[in-house]
Amino acid sequence: MDSVSIKSVGEVKVQPAAPKVDVKPLTQEDLERYWNEVSAELELTEIMKNATVRMGEHTGCFEVDAQTTYFADEFRSHKIEVLEAMRRKTGMGMLNCKVNPMFVEENAKAYNPDDKYNAMLQRNPNLASLRHLFTEIDY
Repeated sequence: MDSVSIKSVGEVKVQPAAPKVDVKPLTQEDLERYWNEVSAELELTEIMKNATVRMGEHTGCFEVDAQTTYFADEFRSHKIEVLEAMRRKTGMGMLNCKVNPMFVEENAKAYNPDDKYNAMLQRNPNLASLRHLFTEIDY
């Protein structure tokens, strides 16, 4: 039976430190270029085109402004693969992103016919002249 002893020391290999890599600061132009490249690589162009990407407040972070709820939901499911690809492209291993929802959900308003007409009249004042031309139509 073979036994292992603490006294017997095998050969110790010292591994050199990881090579120092110069990482240039990420600019807005580079960020947008990498964003477009990653969207094409991951075949997420349809999802990622509905977002605005910009530099974050912190150096190692960029922000994605979500214009729709669809984008926010879809991007969450692909966020890790997008981040990995962006980190690989930029050489910044600690790069992170934050999704900012920019959409505002509007409450549905119940209009009566007069309210609808007045709202449409504000958008297009010529509607009043049409109403006088077609007097037989019930609005």
